[in-house]
Amino acid sequence: MARENTDRLESGNGSHHPGPPRFVTVGEGLVNPNGHEMETRDELAPWNLDRNPDGDYAWHVADAPEGSTATPTDAPIAEFVPDVPGEYTLVLEAPDGEHELTVRAFPQQADEGRDEQLRPQVRLETTVDTEQDREQGQNQNQNQDPDRIQFDATANLAGSDATADDDDETQTDLTVEYYVDDRSALELDDRNGIRIAELEGLEYPVCVYAVAVTDDGRYSIPDAVKLDSAADADGVQLERPFEPPTWVEDAIIYEIFTRRFPDQDDPTFETIADRVDHLADLGIDVLWLTPMLETDRGFGTPDSQGGPHGYHTDDYLQVDPDLGSIADFEALVETCHDHDIRVVFDLVINHTGDTHPFYEAAVDDSHPEHERYRDWYRWESFDERDADTYFGWEGIPNLDHSNPAVRAYLLEVIDFWAPLVDGFRTDVAWGVPLGFWTEVSDRLRRYDAEFFLLDETIPSDVEMGGGRFHMHHDDVLHDTLESVAAAAVSRDAGDDADRVEGRGRGEGEDDEAEDEEAETENNDTDTEDAVADTFSDMSVDASDGARAILDAVAERARRGAHPDSEWLLYVENHDTDRFLTEHGRDAQRAAAAATFTLPGSPMLYYGQETGLTERREPMNWGSFETEVLEYYHQLIDLRQSVPALQRAAALERVAYETPTKHAVVYARDASTADRAVQADQADTEDGPQRVLVVLNFSPEPTTVRVSERVSGQDLLSGAQVVSESDGGDPEWDRAVTVDSAVVLESTGSSME
Repeated sequence: MARENTDRLESGNGSHHPGPPRFVTVGEGLVNPNGHEMETRDELAPWNLDRNPDGDYAWHVADAPEGSTATPTDAPIAEFVPDVPGEYTLVLEAPDGEHELTVRAFPQQADEGRDEQLRPQVRLETTVDTEQDREQGQNQNQNQDPDRIQFDATANLAGSDATADDDDETQTDLTVEYYVDDRSALELDDRNGIRIAELEGLEYPVCVYAVAVTDDGRYSIPDAVKLDSAADADGVQLERPFEPPTWVEDAIIYEIFTRRFPDQDDPTFETIADRVDHLADLGIDVLWLTPMLETDRGFGTPDSQGGPHGYHTDDYLQVDPDLGSIADFEALVETCHDHDIRVVFDLVINHTGDTHPFYEAAVDDSHPEHERYRDWYRWESFDERDADTYFGWEGIPNLDHSNPAVRAYLLEVIDFWAPLVDGFRTDVAWGVPLGFWTEVSDRLRRYDAEFFLLDETIPSDVEMGGGRFHMHHDDVLHDTLESVAAAAVSRDAGDDADRVEGRGRGEGEDDEAEDEEAETENNDTDTEDAVADTFSDMSVDASDGARAILDAVAERARRGAHPDSEWLLYVENHDTDRFLTEHGRDAQRAAAAATFTLPGSPMLYYGQETGLTERREPMNWGSFETEVLEYYHQLIDLRQSVPALQRAAALERVAYETPTKHAVVYARDASTADRAVQADQADTEDGPQRVLVVLNFSPEPTTVRVSERVSGQDLLSGAQVVSESDGGDPEWDRAVTVDSAVVLESTGSSME
């Protein structure tokens, strides 16, 4: 059943306290400029502004590093740019009192080579030491105080040997800093611990943050552990607030272009519900609907303007009446839930449509609400009614999130829809200040610990993790798949014969694709139709061929993504051309297999599994390409039944021999993963614990030789694809014939 609506949710402890400690860079800080396309932004803001948007709020610096003269701007929602590295204490004066906020500023990095610098990662762990534990011999550290919680963090720098461990004083490349949430009214002792007795009677849970720092000041996304304020010596309740909902960790996601997915003779929520059986039969776990709120880009929008995409919102609290009513939408959600499918709502709060009543009031001097709503939007020139937009996109003026009334309204929108769905996918998430997403995440987690958040930030930005979003679009992998496929199907693509890949977990090339300047689209071109041509190509260097997809996955750690961050893996979506059309069926099959066998959550865009060739054409009900559909059934069945393809399984580079650079081999290994985790993430804990995946992006079949012992049967198709050679090097005597994709169970190393 759909969850009951609530009048109002609550962020944090219900006060206007501005939230967790902030970690920033000197000279950059917390700013939210106009323009700044595809760059994240931030501000200082009171929380729970929906309770009092018109209150008096002011900021000042209470403590700062020596030599600093930095001050917040004079506004309720302020900008702040630290000028000296160190720790700042800011104070928010609010109607409910004064609130302190810690801001830690790290040194600014040199511009030269900045994009190539690795960023550290950190994991915060706890040890609970009670008298009962010691009596039972469960804690070996006899030097700890009775009834105490110890915080320890380990850090690493992907692609280097640098580590940081509190127990290893010989490592100097990385250090870890600890911070306690300013609302917690507690401090860690000199050994980074807290006595359990100190937790009793606290009004707000204790949240501890760890940040890894390199010698030159590069810092990690923070990790956090929260202690329940009701904890006592008989049982401490610990929470990892940045972990995603368990139902998301290996979910298979299906995106629909809402108005083109149902039967076109009667496209409504009801007829979408009639097609949920198709999703259930596929094995889909999550349905993501593109916008279905009231809009002037609904039915009747020509393809030259992107078709009926709905990203120009006219009313945040009403669905498109052409699709049905809110009750009809709730019935659709209930139908999905009856089929064990969660529903994700496309939340668009960076901008409205220019036909939204708020914007119409803002640009009309005679409108009775003109003075109020003109401040709801950002302007390049208000006198010329030139609203701030991104990439020159007309028709979608940017909201001003520096206005307390705007934030208050958007919190009400979130409160309205959260009880009706299982998660939000947020469009143009980079256009909304990071601090607002932190509040939204906190607010939704307090309402429903299983609520899910997926951001669209392109290029993907690791700052969106660590307490903001659970999952991110993996544009690096997507763009790399495009590059690999384009090279493979090109007539003049060269091959490197008998190239042997190195064994091990090396990170490969560290070259990052150079950002291309975003081009402003012609004003006659609709926003959503231009997106794919506007964003930068984030592909890693694919000059060495298909192995680049492994480098793309390695980019996550290299850029310092939070360890709990999940990744959305896709070959196409509503902003891209169809992979099938651009690169052909063989490359599409290989790319799709990559998304189902690499770490992350695979996503299908409606019609990908049925042979659609146009980006936003109507679903081809009644004329599916059965061979394509069967292939995706096989991929989904394999992903859901093989532990070695689940989240707990490691990704490994392996040795192989191939006559073409358009093929790649890698291993997934769950043999060292916790069995309980495997059982929780797979339909069964039985099945292959280690597999080799062989992908071929070229139009012609190829033969790949591997040294690892493997079964002869392809787990994907059921065909026998492995042969043993009678001569030659015995190290490479297993020949695998691959058209597009093969998955083989490993039966041991070549030396066994």
